[in-house]
Amino acid sequence: MKISKISFKNIHSLRGEHHIDFSSGPLAESGLFAITGATGSGKSTLLDVITLALYNKVPRIGSISKSVIEDEGGIMTRNSTDCYAEVEYIVNQKTYRSHWSIERNRNNNLNDRKQEIIDVATGAILESGKSAVPIKNEELIGLSYDQFVKAMVLSQGQFSKLLQAKRDERNKLLEDITGAKDYRSIGIAVFRKFRAASEICKEQEIRLGEVELLPEAEKKNLVAQEIDLNRSKVIQKKELDLLKMTIENQKGILKNQTILTTNETQQKELAQKIENFKKEEITLKNHSKYVGHTKLISDFEQQENAYKDHSEALEQEKKKQTSILNEKDGLLEEASILLKRKIDANDFVSHLTDFNTAVTALKKDEDLARAEAKLHEETIKKTLLEINKDAERIPFNSEPDVFIEGIQPIEEKIETFLKTTQINDQEELAEKDAKLKEKSQLINAIKIALTQYNSELKNKNSKATELKASAALTEKYSIQLKTLEDELKLLEVEVETLVKAEETRKKHQSLEAHRNVLVDGEACPLCGALEHPFALDNPIFDPKEAVLKSKTELLTTKRALKTATQTNLENEQKKTQILKKDILAITEAMAPQLVEIEKICKSLELDNIPDNDRVQILENELFKEMQLVEQVKKAFQLLSLLDNLSHSAKQWQTSAALTTEKETKRKALYDGEVVDSKVQALISKWAATIQNISNTDQAITVLKTKLENIAKEKEGFEKQLNTILETESIENFAQLKTFILTEADAEQIRQKKKHIELKQERLKTEKENAQKEIESFKKRITSDQPLSVLEANYIKLDEAYSSLNEQIGIIKTKLEADTKAKEKQEALLEKLKGLKKEEALWKTMNGLIGDANGKRFSNFVQDLTLEQLIGYANLRLKDMNDRYVLDIPTADEADKNDSLKVFDSHQGDARRSINTLSGGETFMVSLAMAFALSDLAAKNVKIESIFIDEGFGTLDPETLNQAITILEKMQNEGDKSIGVISHVEALKDRITTQIRLEKMGSGYSTIEII
Repeated sequence: MKISKISFKNIHSLRGEHHIDFSSGPLAESGLFAITGATGSGKSTLLDVITLALYNKVPRIGSISKSVIEDEGGIMTRNSTDCYAEVEYIVNQKTYRSHWSIERNRNNNLNDRKQEIIDVATGAILESGKSAVPIKNEELIGLSYDQFVKAMVLSQGQFSKLLQAKRDERNKLLEDITGAKDYRSIGIAVFRKFRAASEICKEQEIRLGEVELLPEAEKKNLVAQEIDLNRSKVIQKKELDLLKMTIENQKGILKNQTILTTNETQQKELAQKIENFKKEEITLKNHSKYVGHTKLISDFEQQENAYKDHSEALEQEKKKQTSILNEKDGLLEEASILLKRKIDANDFVSHLTDFNTAVTALKKDEDLARAEAKLHEETIKKTLLEINKDAERIPFNSEPDVFIEGIQPIEEKIETFLKTTQINDQEELAEKDAKLKEKSQLINAIKIALTQYNSELKNKNSKATELKASAALTEKYSIQLKTLEDELKLLEVEVETLVKAEETRKKHQSLEAHRNVLVDGEACPLCGALEHPFALDNPIFDPKEAVLKSKTELLTTKRALKTATQTNLENEQKKTQILKKDILAITEAMAPQLVEIEKICKSLELDNIPDNDRVQILENELFKEMQLVEQVKKAFQLLSLLDNLSHSAKQWQTSAALTTEKETKRKALYDGEVVDSKVQALISKWAATIQNISNTDQAITVLKTKLENIAKEKEGFEKQLNTILETESIENFAQLKTFILTEADAEQIRQKKKHIELKQERLKTEKENAQKEIESFKKRITSDQPLSVLEANYIKLDEAYSSLNEQIGIIKTKLEADTKAKEKQEALLEKLKGLKKEEALWKTMNGLIGDANGKRFSNFVQDLTLEQLIGYANLRLKDMNDRYVLDIPTADEADKNDSLKVFDSHQGDARRSINTLSGGETFMVSLAMAFALSDLAAKNVKIESIFIDEGFGTLDPETLNQAITILEKMQNEGDKSIGVISHVEALKDRITTQIRLEKMGSGYSTIEII
């Protein structure tokens, strides 16, 4: 995966729109570039743009939402209304563009952000939407957000600490670098789970101990008591039931006697109701006889009511006819007043139409003249806006004659000003303007040329100072190297002598056991001598072991120092050659610049090369001249505008006079605003009135016809009713209507009759049943005692029975509680068994990976991660330098010193601590570790764009030079694009291709590619 371009607008302190192309131009040609700038200038913003466009996240904030932008002031530049971030990247030879943007609406609220991915070759949108785009980018790139940051943004400084830390501290650093903090949380969670399981088991054991059971003897005694009490309960229950039956029989007799008494009273009341109902019964019979005439009566009444209603309607229509005729006369009068002459009803519409046409024509001419005047007035106002935009030169007046008088003084004033400038026409003005623009270009050119020249001169002087310092260091290292070579020769001879002496002493000591068994006169087994002068008297040796060790260590140190000094000398000699070449190149580049400056000075008629003050004076003079030219331009423009204004004012004056003339003619005929609506209203009312007169005449005719028909039908119904009255000997029609009830009243009387009959039958049945019940109860009575005595005996016996039940209940409760306690005990035991099993599981887990702070599991996982990381790092180290191979300390080594180890191939694969490496070697190893993490995070994804964030600030010049050489080597061999983020000055000088950020005022920054 390779970043080819980034584009963004208003992100953090980088206001405005910016574009950076990594695939062409200086950044593509160099491959290795620096991102430089002061702290807070926005170096890390470039990385934020990449992750924002791809994943909607930035390292220092996390996921970006509207609240982050609105409330926390993140991402969008202050006082901006929109921003965007866009990245083009290449994966498997295909180019994609990922876009992120957000903007404010007219209410100053943020709209939802927009995100999309585009196939650059085809222009097709592959995915869009806030949640879909980050997922699609992860799919295309093959890296999640966390993997992307670790694989492409390397923080080398973290690995310097990692290399020199002890195991616990090293694992904590590795955990922070890889983001693998979940394993520590798992270890803590396992420990807490085990502790919680243990606590639950203890609580369960306490609950189990709280369960109490009845002693077996007490339990047997309670069972025996329950059996005896239940026997007594059965006997008492039989006595109670017998007594209760006797009481109920006596109560049954009393109850039925009461029923008979009540029944007799109700029988008397019912007889009275039957007597009272006889009148209603006669009424019901009359109703049944005459109810068949109901329809005839209804038809007669309906026709009578209809005759009455139609008579009233006829009177109303006659009144309405009179009103409409009056309204017609009023309309004739109103039209005559409008036309100012008497008109006839037959010509009403034609006269009004002709009048409307005449007035409308006059009004149209008047409106046309007024619109033309208004148009000229608007033109004048627009022209005045141009004339008065800087100051109010001519005020507007609604009277055309007055307004025209104010134009001439302004024209005279402008012409007077133009005479003072000695610029007579537009051609002279254009010529003057062209000369000033040419002079402005020359001044800008000399400013740029002087800036470049002074910059090159400053760079040359800086290189010269650096060359002088490098020459001094070269001489210093040469003297040191000569001194070290002389010291090493003497020291090597001294060490060699000490080694031989120490070997002799050790050989003598190794033969001591043989000397002790030598006897004078007996041959020595080695040399055959018979005398043994050293058998008893040991030769005296001066032990030099400590001195030898000290001298050997000094020799090793001196050799290492010689190697380092030799390297330093070679580096400074190379640096001196580079600086000489750079100074020569700068001198050659400055020569044509000086020629160009002198050429511009000649064009500007300057005798000497100007300094900054002289250039400023030239700019001030030019500014004044250009101001005068602008004023003259404005004067010519005003003259042209005033000419247009005078022409428009005269047209306005003519149109206004014509408007007044047309208005006078129209008012002579009709002095009102709108005539058409008034005329149309009169015509509409006239037409409606004529129609109403016709409708009323027709309605009166219809009503008269209906009245005649209704009168005939009414007369027929009346004859039929009179025949019925004669036949039934009924006095009149009103009496016949009284015989006929409403159906509801008739039904009410029927129900009342039915209710009396049912009650009569019920009382008879009730009396017979009560007499039978009394006879039955008398047969079942077995005691002659009064009811009160029997009830008192029942209460005493029931109380004894209840007491017996209470005793049985108490015993049963105790036995049931014991049964439940036993069941609870068994359930608790079963649950405790399961809890113990779970506790054993978590105890085993805790023994393997758990502890209070998660250290055990985290260390185990980070040891595996470190082993994998070191494997990748060794592959990187092999490309950088084949001297060292990283390794993890063994268990025995960790007990003494748990720092990381290295195999030194230049010293026979000697194994030593990482802490023995020099500063430059430590940097090289830590950089390899940083690249290794990138390999580990990227897995199978090919990473071709890498950004190294800081880590160079603590390096000395020699180590810094070595670090940059390593980066250049990696870039050339792997064809990667490597960006180094730093503010180290020496790094800026060495890496000449730079993305430079500079702070401006108000907290904003600018970007420049150098």
